[in-house]
Amino acid sequence: MKRILSTLLLTFVSLSIFAQSEQEKNNAPVVEKTPYEKSVDAFKRGLRLDLNKEKTSYFKTIIGIQAWWRAGETNPGTTNALTGEPISNFSDFSMRRIRTMFYANIENKYLLFAHIGATSNATNSNINNNVYVHDFQGQIKIADQNYIGAGIHFWQGLARLSRVGSNNYLTVDHPYFNYPEVNRTDAIVRQMGVFARGNVLGKLAYQVSINQPIMGTAPVSTPTVGGLPMSKSELEDAYNNNAAGATIGSTYLLKQNNYNYNGYFSWQFWDVEAQSVSGASQMNYFGQKRVFNIGAGFQYQPGGTGTYKEDINGDMYIQENDITKFAVDVFLSTPLGNNGAGFTGYAVYYNYQYGNDYLRTLHVMGGFAGTDPNAPSSPQGPGFSQYSHGTGHIFHTELGYTLPKTIYNSEKKLQPYVAVSYKNLEGLDETSFQSDFGVNWAIIGQNVKLTAAYQLRPVYMINDLGKNVVDHHAGLFVTQLQLRI
Repeated sequence: MKRILSTLLLTFVSLSIFAQSEQEKNNAPVVEKTPYEKSVDAFKRGLRLDLNKEKTSYFKTIIGIQAWWRAGETNPGTTNALTGEPISNFSDFSMRRIRTMFYANIENKYLLFAHIGATSNATNSNINNNVYVHDFQGQIKIADQNYIGAGIHFWQGLARLSRVGSNNYLTVDHPYFNYPEVNRTDAIVRQMGVFARGNVLGKLAYQVSINQPIMGTAPVSTPTVGGLPMSKSELEDAYNNNAAGATIGSTYLLKQNNYNYNGYFSWQFWDVEAQSVSGASQMNYFGQKRVFNIGAGFQYQPGGTGTYKEDINGDMYIQENDITKFAVDVFLSTPLGNNGAGFTGYAVYYNYQYGNDYLRTLHVMGGFAGTDPNAPSSPQGPGFSQYSHGTGHIFHTELGYTLPKTIYNSEKKLQPYVAVSYKNLEGLDETSFQSDFGVNWAIIGQNVKLTAAYQLRPVYMINDLGKNVVDHHAGLFVTQLQLRI
């Protein structure tokens, strides 16, 4: 009896203590979140509409902007396209990217993704005619973490850097050669086709696709370095009319609608990353996530280029070439201690085969620049043009260090970075190095971020021996505001 009474007494005392503690907890003043904490919560949730009580089906919208101010040294022979005056420096404001994305997820089994926006709108652009559909794809779950899909899509394979989302960079912008056919045989790195993606064996991530090129319309008989695809008859007309560049050994993109084949596979040694519905990869966790991946990928396009050749009789003919691209890469993200410091590293090797001496130049928002016919000019073009890629080899690496938050006593993140590219291309008589230095101030991760960067690009000129060699390096300063919810 005494034991029973003792047990009841102890139980009563325990319940009394628990009730008192709960009352004190309930009576404790509620700690109000700061405006910054409320903003972080809002960005994490996003613009989302749940379609059931369990929140397993939902509709989500993302809107984002990347606004630039840039200033830099132009290539020799550049004129202002508006005034016609020679210029050695240029600066402007621009909207590098405007994005609106829509997700529909039904029980994580049926997925729809649409992506509408505009790219590269500078003050000299016709912004009224530059909004278009980037993606429109549907996906069906076939097994846990594995999907098949179709539409106009971003699952292009090749390398992690060749499928990175525009809001997920470590550097201020991508290095351009990672999207080799952009706006030539694809629409802003998208093609139409079918794809499969997912994870198998726990650690192996994969994506494969079969697509058809999306062809632009090229001016007849005007081959240019890395220009829009041309038909064989257009290439023949260019050669017969002695068009500039149409010489024996030159290689150009061909108009064709052959299927192409793409894939990328990576082994995830540490944490397994979640695949995005869009196909976009992440290049920067600010060192706060533990990821170590090694990957390899490919792209194969039959009959993608044509090269001017001479037969034994000295007659010109056009040789068709298959485009083959291969890449291997490694990505590392890791915290350094418990104070918010982190390291991010990435390295990739690209091998591009287009045919003899193929080259492509690229000029982001280059409509401001013209060429002075009376002055020595760079063969890579006016303005901020550069030789992007071609038949040959490219090595690229990016390194970032997130400073410990104890240094600046804030949940915001300060991340200096450096990137270096090395190119050895058949069509150039000299290899080149390109560098990029910058710092990210992540106010709310990749959702609210400011970046300042200084880029050095090689400027090629034709020397006295007729060789296309590096004359000097030109600088470009870029500042960016990135905002996404």
